[in-house]
Amino acid sequence: MSGTGSATEDIVTTEDVVVLNRAVVARAAVFARIAGTVMLVVAGLALAAWAWVTVRQQQMADDATVAIADDLSLGQRVDLFANTLAYLIYAAVAGGLGLGLRLLSDYTVARTGGSLTGFEPGDTLPDPDPEGDDYAPPPSLAP
Repeated sequence: MSGTGSATEDIVTTEDVVVLNRAVVARAAVFARIAGTVMLVVAGLALAAWAWVTVRQQQMADDATVAIADDLSLGQRVDLFANTLAYLIYAAVAGGLGLGLRLLSDYTVARTGGSLTGFEPGDTLPDPDPEGDDYAPPPSLAP
């Protein structure tokens, strides 16, 4: 699909379609990776919110029983705890979706010939940092 002026060169070939399809799928994988990361952050926030609500509910129950002068039984505490389990399940679902999106996007990038690490064919592997840090970015990501 080159545009040098010849009429036969302006015709889209099967190879052109394959290359363009790969590029579109690889770009969509980037968005899926970002969405997966957002879902993981949401799952973390939901997990923190569940823990907060669970602890605060138990503390408030303690405060209420002091006023009544009657301690809560184990069964009543379990009932209070069970009321918040839906929040934990929502966090787990969000985390599972996030991990699934990340896995699917990485698989898609690998299948379309992209690089998950930033290394491209022909790059030379850098020596580890002499300062003791084993990480050295690939040449395509180096500053």
